[in-house]
Amino acid sequence: MSKAAAFWFGLFGAALPEVVRYMRLVATTKIDPPPSGWIAYAIISLLYLGAAGILSVAWRPDNEYKAIWVGASFPAIVQTLIATAPVHNP
Repeated sequence: MSKAAAFWFGLFGAALPEVVRYMRLVATTKIDPPPSGWIAYAIISLLYLGAAGILSVAWRPDNEYKAIWVGASFPAIVQTLIATAPVHNP
């Protein structure tokens, strides 16, 4: 799988839970479009999606499904990496 394909499938996988979450909010609460801080929300969302795509490239998935899985699992993978970070003792 090419790096570009891994990036885009990872980004797609990260976007899926966000789309489902937003659609659930819209369906249950009849919320209006994003509030006045929507620009900051959009920027943070783009950074999040880009980071998930980059992680998918670094993961070197064998196929599209694994790239989507990495993107969708992005928060859990990052939390695990942070919690198990090696300790540097000089």
